[in-house]
Amino acid sequence: MKRLVCLSIAILFILSIFTIQVNAAAELEFELKYDGDIVVNETKEGSVILRGTNATTYSNVRVKVDVEGPGTPKIIATDTNNQEFDLVDIKYWGPPEGFAVAGTFENETPIKATFPVAGTYTIKLTLVNMQSSEAEIISKSFTIEVLEDATNVNEVNETGNEIEKLPQTGNSMVEYIMYIAVVVALIIFVSYKIKNNK
Repeated sequence: MKRLVCLSIAILFILSIFTIQVNAAAELEFELKYDGDIVVNETKEGSVILRGTNATTYSNVRVKVDVEGPGTPKIIATDTNNQEFDLVDIKYWGPPEGFAVAGTFENETPIKATFPVAGTYTIKLTLVNMQSSEAEIISKSFTIEVLEDATNVNEVNETGNEIEKLPQTGNSMVEYIMYIAVVVALIIFVSYKIKNNK
């Protein structure tokens, strides 16, 4: 009887770990899309994509935008009211109170970028939780080479782009506490039954 109880507890524990691992596969990610070379003082159209796959629900997020490089570019995005914003100037995308993300989705924001000086730029996009003092959820940096003229051929170094922090996805702390509480309750229940059967 004790072996059966121990085996049942072990199976429940393994199943709870498997559930945690499946939920941890959920993710959020950024992608920067554009075609061809970027040349000094020429406006380049592209888009920024925020994609979620079984992502944790966040009701108030914004995208923080940081740019480093030899000059200060203009990166213009247009909201749903056709109002243009320079993301480099305001350093954020999204309303001050934030917007909601959850589950599986893809939000694509068209942008127009103009770089005043040739060289290497780094654009870092960070999804922050406005309900948690702008805590970082995910971030990704993109390295962009801006050319003096279009005769030089140089593509975006996608392999040089690196995720600064792994996505904070999957189960919330409350869900982990619930899993632990269920496992502890099962252990106590089984121990109680074993004591009463003796």
